[in-house]
Amino acid sequence: MTLAELDVVFLVWREAPAMLARHHAAVAAALPSGWPGTALLFENGAGERTARAAEALVRSSYPHATRLALRSRRNRGFARAMNLALAQCPGRYVALVNSDGRPAPGMFERLVSVLDEHPDAIWAAPGVHGPGEPGHPPGPPHPEPELPGMALAIRREAFLALGGFDPLFFFYNEDFDASRRIRAAGGKLLRVPSARFDHGKGGRSRRGRLIREFWFAATHQALEVRHAAQPAGALGRLLASRRRALAEHARASDWPGLAGIGLAAAGLPVTTALALGRRRAPWDERRLRAWLARTRPRVQLAELAAAGAVTPAPMGQLTPVPPSPQ
Repeated sequence: MTLAELDVVFLVWREAPAMLARHHAAVAAALPSGWPGTALLFENGAGERTARAAEALVRSSYPHATRLALRSRRNRGFARAMNLALAQCPGRYVALVNSDGRPAPGMFERLVSVLDEHPDAIWAAPGVHGPGEPGHPPGPPHPEPELPGMALAIRREAFLALGGFDPLFFFYNEDFDASRRIRAAGGKLLRVPSARFDHGKGGRSRRGRLIREFWFAATHQALEVRHAAQPAGALGRLLASRRRALAEHARASDWPGLAGIGLAAAGLPVTTALALGRRRAPWDERRLRAWLARTRPRVQLAELAAAGAVTPAPMGQLTPVPPSPQ
C-alpha cells in the first residue's frame, strides 16, 4: 500500500523548537521513505522563533514531499486553521497530529488502510498512550461515538462535504462536535488500536491553565446546548456541573483553573445564544465554502523550497466534494 494520497498537516503556535524537532523526527520515521504527499505547515499566529524552527524542520524532514506553509498573523483556533488546511490539501486522506505527540512506525499506513477497508468511515484514530491517556488495549478496529483530534486520519472530501470543523468551537471540543455531526450523517468513527500515538502532555503555566480551563469549559457549554435533545435540560446539567467543578478547584487551591471555569460560567448566556443559533442554522458545506471565500485572502500561502528559499504561491481552490454520506 502507498501513502501517496495522504497529506499531513502540522499546526504551530508557541511550541518550543526542541519539541518540534522530536515531533518531526517521529513523523518522518513513521512515514515511508520517499513519501511524496503534501506536508502543510499552518502557522497559527506563531512567534518568529517557532515559525522559523517549524519551517526548517518541514523542509528537511520530508525531502520528497510538496512542502507548504499557510501563515496567519493571528491565532485562528484549531477549527478554523484546520478548515483552511484541509481545503488546501490535495490528497484523498489528511492526517492531523498534535505537535506534543509522536506517531509510532506504521501508524499512518494502518490508519489509511482501515479507511480504505471501510468506505463509510470518515475518521480513523490510533490508540493513544501517555500520561492521562486511556492507553487503548490491543484489538481490531472498532467504532467509537467520539474521537479526539490529537491524531486523526481524515477522509478529506467526505469530511469537507459535512462542513469540516465548526468555527463556533475556537479551541477544544471542535472534534467532539464534528464527531456527532459525522455520526448523524451516517458516517463512522473508527478507533484503530494497532496504530499507536504517544501523547506527551507538557506542564502549563498559571496563565496557560487559566486559558485552557476557560476555553474547554466555554466550548463544552456550547457543545452540550448545541446537541442536546432538550436545551433547557442541558443548561440545568451545565449549571450543576460548573458548581461542582468550581468547588473541586477551590478545594485543590487551583486558582487559575477556578478563574478559567468561573469566567466560562459567567459567559454561559453568550455560549448558549451561539449554540442555539447553530441549532437553527447548522454548520454545513455551503457555510464552509462561504467562510473560506472570506477568510482565505487573509492567509498567506508559501512554498517551502528545499534550499531554504520561500516562494509565495496563490491560494488553491477547494476541491469539489461529493454529497454528505447518508
